[in-house]
Amino acid sequence: MKKPIVKTHKLLDEVNALADQINAVLNRKEKARYFESIALLHSFIEDMLKWLVFTQIVWNKSEKGVMPDRELEQLRQYCNQLSLYQLLNFGLSVDLLSYSLFRRLDAVRIERNQLVHQYWLYAHKGKAPPSRNPRATTCRVPSTLVGKLNDLVKQTGMDESYGFLDIKEGKNLIP
Repeated sequence: MKKPIVKTHKLLDEVNALADQINAVLNRKEKARYFESIALLHSFIEDMLKWLVFTQIVWNKSEKGVMPDRELEQLRQYCNQLSLYQLLNFGLSVDLLSYSLFRRLDAVRIERNQLVHQYWLYAHKGKAPPSRNPRATTCRVPSTLVGKLNDLVKQTGMDESYGFLDIKEGKNLIP
């Protein structure tokens, strides 16, 4: 029996495509798509933090030598299960995030939670949520995280040719 072909995407290509999509919506002031764009931004931020935390853990543990596949898989599962709150605090504790970036990200987390609750209230009442332009903080954070990604790739020597930055279709962000 043949194995199905799993399509993969390059992480950095996907990040750039998402940024282009969101910027197009915001630049054209497509108010009907603001909620979708805000949700994509929040999802991107959380997924990028999962990847960054995972990479930082692997990098920290690499000083001990090659990590067994089972341990690497366990770390992938662990990082994919972390909440945004846990990711932020973990990132701060291992110096992945500066305190100022932590505070900005925490403000985004609070905004996301409020947005979800507002959406539920409007949906429960059968009304469309008010469309509003995302806060500037929310829009600037992803580019900061991409900068962190680039720094970590340089620091660790990882490169896309190793497939570590590939995303398998239908899977969590961490490969």
